[in-house]
Amino acid sequence: MKPIEKYVQAMENKDFAGLAELFTRDGRICDYCTNTSSQKEYHIYGQEAINMFFRNKFGFRQYSIAEAEVVNDTQAEFIANFGGYNVMAIATVREVDESGLIKNLTVRPK
Repeated sequence: MKPIEKYVQAMENKDFAGLAELFTRDGRICDYCTNTSSQKEYHIYGQEAINMFFRNKFGFRQYSIAEAEVVNDTQAEFIANFGGYNVMAIATVREVDESGLIKNLTVRPK
């Protein structure tokens, strides 16, 4: 399974621990939220921070994805839900290490 497929699976299952394990120890996620969602963009650095961030987002039902589709080896499109506000988004795995762990992933409005 490709890293983008694993990412989608972890996000759909709200598996914050599994999501964090897809990243290198110093991996990062940059999510460039749309201004109309009243959400600030966020940049999460490090496996532990990814775990903690998504534990809170999933636990308090402040973030989820739906209707995800992997479109190629590095990208997936989905509906991102920010506490009730839906945005079409595209996630891109920008860089992986030699073992296939994600070093850099971005999420942008589509």
